[in-house]
Amino acid sequence: LFTLLLGYPMAGLLLKANERWQKILTVCILLPFWTSVLVRTYAWMVLLGRNGMINAILIKIGIVSSPLQLIFNTPGTLIGMTHIMLPYMIFPLYSVMRNIDPRVMAAAYNLGAKPWQAFLKVFFPLSLPGVFGGSILVFIISLGFFITPALMGGQQDLMVAVLIERRGMQLLQWGLSAALSLVLLTATLLLVLIVRRFMKIQA
Repeated sequence: LFTLLLGYPMAGLLLKANERWQKILTVCILLPFWTSVLVRTYAWMVLLGRNGMINAILIKIGIVSSPLQLIFNTPGTLIGMTHIMLPYMIFPLYSVMRNIDPRVMAAAYNLGAKPWQAFLKVFFPLSLPGVFGGSILVFIISLGFFITPALMGGQQDLMVAVLIERRGMQLLQWGLSAALSLVLLTATLLLVLIVRRFMKIQA
């Protein structure tokens, strides 16, 4: 959800930009891929820590009076994973958006549609394959994601991959770990089949 809310306008901005700015924006979006996930996660831990930049800014401008707990909980995990997963949402969206015929939007304007009406009734429905494609890609990768949830997550809200590792490697509960892995695999396969079926119906 967060990658979609951030990625959709970014993909639209990439679509509307001229060639020079498209190259600059593409490099900025791809830049995280040139740094390891571990380094990016530690960078977020530094920024979100009690003495980190984010808390310092919030205290300085008077929004909070004491540091917030932004890591080792669900918000910290979501922030770190959203940053890492964002490119996986942006590029499927952009690849679909660039194939939408601009004349369709021009026709909507000529028929009296306001910009928001043309977007909601014409552009957004045509971009749904990119929404579903990006969403399924981000979701499947997130299902088995380990490093960021393990470092930034809390003890009370473990993600499935972290739970499997801790049950198997630390508590030696191999049966439970195997069962959880099977559930994870089954859920992923079912989701892929549902999305493929939906996409065929849409086509």
